[in-house]
Amino acid sequence: MRETNDNLDNEVQIWQEKLFKRSIRRIRKSKKIENLVGSSVNAQCLEISAGDGIMSAHLRSLGGSWKTAVSTKNAADSIGYNINDPIVIMDHSKLPFDDHTFDKVVIIDALKGIAADQDFIRECHRVLKSDGWVIISEECRRPISITALLQYLLSVSPISKGQKRNGYTSTELYTILKDGFDVPETFFYSNGLLESLATLGEFVQKLIFNNSYWMLREKIGENELYNYRKIYALASITYPLLWIFSKIEFLPGHKMLIKSRRRHWRPRTTPKLIDGRSIAEAAINTKIGTAAPF
Repeated sequence: MRETNDNLDNEVQIWQEKLFKRSIRRIRKSKKIENLVGSSVNAQCLEISAGDGIMSAHLRSLGGSWKTAVSTKNAADSIGYNINDPIVIMDHSKLPFDDHTFDKVVIIDALKGIAADQDFIRECHRVLKSDGWVIISEECRRPISITALLQYLLSVSPISKGQKRNGYTSTELYTILKDGFDVPETFFYSNGLLESLATLGEFVQKLIFNNSYWMLREKIGENELYNYRKIYALASITYPLLWIFSKIEFLPGHKMLIKSRRRHWRPRTTPKLIDGRSIAEAAINTKIGTAAPF
């Protein structure tokens, strides 16, 4: 458990709230996640977090009983500034909860940091009730984009921050969910202009904090508070432009959300013909209306 300094912790929380209100992306993400989760009164909920304590606090405002699990001690230390509940540190992809415990599992930017993501999704399936839901917020991986290029050049991509992958395509998320969840429409938001400018902001954060400003260390000193003031000033200057960029909805989104209902776990495999080929392979190599390949 981290050591606490009540006065300093209060200052940190105040600055984190102020910085959150200056982040177009985090505000939009929070609202979209909350809309998908909906009212959680009388519900048992599990949050899987990457370390953003403000998001954890906002989820609890939806009502119900919440537990939080993380994959690293750093994430647990960061969230500890915003919530007083015990935080579970997972053992790899294992969740230390009984079967059919939760009505909802909410995964916020944490899936790309878990090596055995398919095994982890099966764990989520196990701890959900039979009519439970999983809500996933993740990076939409678009390799051919200005944002991806900037992230690579400035070393601020998820992988460069220690994650296992740079996000997912919608097909990749469907693949790891399809055996145990009905996957409805995937929601995309946060266009490339907004994300490109925000990537430059992340580079500045890296120079100042060596991490995202919302990823709090176990022990924070007065120097961090001074750095928060600098980041806040920069965020205030760039806020109007980011707000304008956020309104350009017709461009492809770089963030995605999925809400999927749990069903009985049944592996879905691609049908194979007797010769081992898939139906798609056979269709490509066979003239329609015949059985003879050309």
